[in-house]
Amino acid sequence: MSEELPPSLFNILRSDLSQMRAETNGRLDNLSRDMVTSAMLAQVTSNQKERDDRQDARIRALETDADDREKEQRRIAEEQRKAKAQQFFSIGLAAFGVVGSIISAIVVWSVTSGALFGGAV
Repeated sequence: MSEELPPSLFNILRSDLSQMRAETNGRLDNLSRDMVTSAMLAQVTSNQKERDDRQDARIRALETDADDREKEQRRIAEEQRKAKAQQFFSIGLAAFGVVGSIISAIVVWSVTSGALFGGAV
């Protein structure tokens, strides 16, 4: 009479629960194997911050260099503009001197020759 009794509902639920628990623990173990620890996360974050800081410093240096080059180009352009203005002023002054010399020569010639004032002295 060793007839097996069907499992009770409690035993069925208990075995299902233990299987589910083992399966869930296995999944969590697999998941946690792929996860990083907080120390590793802190190290990665620190490394990323250092890289970002270096990159920001490099960008600031490039911007400063570009500003310096732009200032230097503006200064050179200003000096060239001043030099050109000085050259044109010198050319104008020389032309004015030539015109003045020609007028003076005409006046002196006309006074000494009496061509404009009617007669020689």
